[in-house]
Amino acid sequence: MTIPLTIKQIEMLVKISEGKGLSEAARLLNLSPSAISKGLAVMEENLGVALIQRTTRSFKLTEAGEYFVARASELLKEFDEAINTTCGYFNHPHGALKITSSMAFGYAQLLDIFEAYRGKNPEVELVLDLNDHFININENNVDIALRITTTPPQNYAARNLSKISWAWCASPAYLEKNGVPVKKADLLYHHCLVYPGITPPVRHTEPHSLHEQKLRMPVQANSSLLLLKAALCGQGIAWLPSYLTARHIEHHELVPLRLDGVLTHTTHSLYALYFPSKYRNPKVRSFIDFLVEDLQPWRAWETWVEERG
Repeated sequence: MTIPLTIKQIEMLVKISEGKGLSEAARLLNLSPSAISKGLAVMEENLGVALIQRTTRSFKLTEAGEYFVARASELLKEFDEAINTTCGYFNHPHGALKITSSMAFGYAQLLDIFEAYRGKNPEVELVLDLNDHFININENNVDIALRITTTPPQNYAARNLSKISWAWCASPAYLEKNGVPVKKADLLYHHCLVYPGITPPVRHTEPHSLHEQKLRMPVQANSSLLLLKAALCGQGIAWLPSYLTARHIEHHELVPLRLDGVLTHTTHSLYALYFPSKYRNPKVRSFIDFLVEDLQPWRAWETWVEERG
């Protein structure tokens, strides 16, 4: 009789043994502890034997568990070698490359980046998931996650691709009608388009100000794309990233504001996140290498920042 076990379930038990616990195995595999516990229960049910003897404070492998881990560890090594050998038959990138990215960056930049990459690697196809919520790339079978953050998560390999600049921007029509702010505190008297948690706070700097004023916020949204559209329509001033504003600034549809003598702020970076084991795959490795080597001088979205510095 064939026992219906998966490679992932087998890997779970091995990592539980290596990590000395379910929580550590969950961290190593980038899964939730509940997923590890459920996978272990399914294995024990299918095999009809207990693999782990649990107590209130610790656990240990049963005799059957020790036997299974010893054999399974070797099988996983052989399986990994088989995958790498198979990949060796194709020394060029090909097939579907699964990438997740934030909606704004994916919409504004990723298709152009991928078109440039495909000029060198025409047999690779893009499968793109645009999602502003960071998804678990292990559980969702994703090759690479492109994320803009201040600090990348610790449980992935991470390549720093580019700094991301931010600036207050408004349309020429809005500024003509409402005036051009020259200090950050001037924003208190303008309509501001706000991304809660992202748009920085604005406070009075004058000593005669006895109380804090709040921004006038006709639009609040958790989408930089929506705030960009509102700014282009002349609805107010928005705090926007350079990768979204570059083309609109070049075409004089948006004006970046120099407030208190400062044009831009760099608080985040663009990272490529992936699992080291997937880097062996030619399509994953070639795309990450392309981002690291070719994207740095190609970062068109930072051109206006460097020109206006």
